[in-house]
Amino acid sequence: MTEVVEFTLHVKPGHYDEVASLYSDFVQDYLEINPALSTVLIVGDPAAGVVRGIGVYDTVADAAEVNSDHIFATFNDRIALLISGTPERVMLDLLHVWAKI
Repeated sequence: MTEVVEFTLHVKPGHYDEVASLYSDFVQDYLEINPALSTVLIVGDPAAGVVRGIGVYDTVADAAEVNSDHIFATFNDRIALLISGTPERVMLDLLHVWAKI
């Protein structure tokens, strides 16, 4: 079954644009090298200091593998000083998709 991963970052004051840019750059590169990752949305709320990525993976196992990927670990290291606390990662079942292109 297709799996959705929500990865939320709580950004320290003054670093919203930097984190949003780093996250977007990371996702663009990661989409190219991970064939199991089909879609990613990066959303944010500058007033709340939240940047959130929502990725769609082929399977639960594919989504879980990201935790042990050194590229993902490197991204986490890059943003560690720019965020508050630990990123929140939630895995969810994909129930339906509607898109208008």
